[in-house]
Amino acid sequence: GSALMLLALGFSAALLFKTHHIVDLPVSSVAKSADHALPAKLPDVSSMATTVKTTKTNAGPLTPPPDHTKSSSSSSSSSSSSSSSASSSSVLARPNFSLKQGARFGAGSSEIFEKMFPQRFVSSPAYDAAFVSQAKRQRDASEGKGGPFKYVLCKPSAQLGNRLRFVVACFALALLTERVLIVTMKSGYHASLRDIFDLEQLPLDANQFHNAPSGGTTLSFPQSNNKLTCTDIRKWDETAISLAGAYYFVPHLFYNPTLKDLITKFFPEGKVAERIQRTALRPHVEVMKIVKAEYDRMQMGDASYLVAMQIRGNKPPAPQFWISNGEFNSYDKCAAALVPPGKESDVKHFWACDSGLAIRETMSSVLGQNGKGLHRWEPEQFVKSGSINGVRNALADILLQAKCDELLICAWSSYGQVAAAYHMAPSYMITDFDKPDGYDYANSGTVVDLCYKTDSTEYSVREWGQWSRRIQCYTPDFTDKYPGKQWSTP
Repeated sequence: GSALMLLALGFSAALLFKTHHIVDLPVSSVAKSADHALPAKLPDVSSMATTVKTTKTNAGPLTPPPDHTKSSSSSSSSSSSSSSSASSSSVLARPNFSLKQGARFGAGSSEIFEKMFPQRFVSSPAYDAAFVSQAKRQRDASEGKGGPFKYVLCKPSAQLGNRLRFVVACFALALLTERVLIVTMKSGYHASLRDIFDLEQLPLDANQFHNAPSGGTTLSFPQSNNKLTCTDIRKWDETAISLAGAYYFVPHLFYNPTLKDLITKFFPEGKVAERIQRTALRPHVEVMKIVKAEYDRMQMGDASYLVAMQIRGNKPPAPQFWISNGEFNSYDKCAAALVPPGKESDVKHFWACDSGLAIRETMSSVLGQNGKGLHRWEPEQFVKSGSINGVRNALADILLQAKCDELLICAWSSYGQVAAAYHMAPSYMITDFDKPDGYDYANSGTVVDLCYKTDSTEYSVREWGQWSRRIQCYTPDFTDKYPGKQWSTP
């Protein structure tokens, strides 16, 4: 925890300031930042089959976030000119994931999910084709057809955000090596993968497989760094590769020289996390029912602009609270700075709190007194993620953050980073680089002197800055060139 953060600081501090767009202007000027341009208009999804009634909340201000730096006319002109000159690999398109004839992928939750979260990917036909093949491979292995298969056995640990990051990394490994992925999520946890995601057409959960191997060659970190980064993983002859933990090992795949061409085709923007999250980890229908119901109940679609605030207030040993009134004021100022001109009429803040205590403290702060706060729970009603229902509600909170126009997330938090990947646009982080924190360096997850925009929706990897230069096939590209820099950040 905090010890790792202190250690990682020494390795990554020098890289930090060149790897983020730091907003060093007064916080009121953040919205004028020149690199805040966001993706062009989404593809039309109005013709999609859906069982969800179309209401004004479905057509809220949330998809896509507007370009804060340009007028509507200049934005339209810019989108038009860029699309006319773009190659086919950079055209925004909605992938077609019809995995079985006559049945859309993810029948059940997919209609609600696609309606509330339209895709806006850069086109990647190579990924689309590989994804469809991977889904067929998963189904065949689950049903005992075909084979023989090779496997990736994935056992994530820690809490929800870290577990999902690890599952994404395992999926990337399976996809690139054409192996069957089997995830054992529930070991030491409160929900299985299929309790929270729609896996009808993409079986990934261990409980969906009856003849899978129970063991295999174990990869661990940093012991396996060289094997994963410097060898041709597609030629590994082990029947099963077993991984456990919470380390997001995608940088090792990204910089493996034998995978360079394939990675470029699959992930033309370098965005591994958001593409896999939005295609492979589509929420369970019960999760989407919660999201839809809460979105409507809180009238989020009526807001002129929505800012999500991840408020991570518990400090060990709990229960203590580490956010002061001055810091709550900084949340408020940062959120105000992100609202574009013309959208100030009915701004709302959605609070994603980690405890009933955090809700209570936030309610008594400026955020609770400005009339903008939206929160799902009263403090005494907060649902912990200690059951299937609790984990579903935790994922629903992630998705409700992703529905907002802007995200203010906590540094070092995998939970906020998963929300940003579903959001499909870089978030803002709030931190204090000047305070001599000592033991409380973890306060960088909550204290606010600075409001700055991240470079990518790709998850951060604290260990990467420490380990990358020790890898045998290391080159300066690992850390000096985009998109590698996205993994040098906290």
